[in-house]
Amino acid sequence: MSGVRTVARVMSVLMVGALTVAVTPDARAQQPPAPQPTPEGYVPREFRPAKGAAPKMVVTDLGKGARTYRVTMRKGDEILSGLTEFAEKYHIKHAHFSGLGAIDKGLFGWTDVERHVGQKKIEINEEAEIVSVLGSISVDDQGRSVVHAHGVVALSDGSVRGGHWHEAHVSIVADIFVTEEEAAPDSKPDAAK
Repeated sequence: MSGVRTVARVMSVLMVGALTVAVTPDARAQQPPAPQPTPEGYVPREFRPAKGAAPKMVVTDLGKGARTYRVTMRKGDEILSGLTEFAEKYHIKHAHFSGLGAIDKGLFGWTDVERHVGQKKIEINEEAEIVSVLGSISVDDQGRSVVHAHGVVALSDGSVRGGHWHEAHVSIVADIFVTEEEAAPDSKPDAAK
């Protein structure tokens, strides 16, 4: 009988060993392929911005409700003038906006922070598609509406021009979507924070 037990034990060990070999895949198949080095001039796919690099950030809860307007302008309208008039007529004190459309004349600016001499002029005197225009509406110390816009336009050759917008004259149509913030506090950040 002890011979039968020995054979049974040997068979058990052999079966467990066979199952282990059958279940364990080849070790080479378990390892992921070696990552390719990121070429010069590229950002790696796994790039994530560093946390803690915005210590002066201030978050403002703008309320639960907000009104959104679509402001449509047609050929010849000047966008910033139109938005200023809109803000005054509808008593908009705090808002942000985005838009699209087309212009055929514009004056943009680029801030020269080193020379402190104002903004370098970037003039547009041709048909251009508004790729993006973003901005804010607020009220200055005298209660006047202030429209602050930055944007980019695409020219017929596919090149782009952009910056701070001073003027933008509509060539066909422009739609600007304005969202008024509910009871927003003073937008000037506290320098002490």
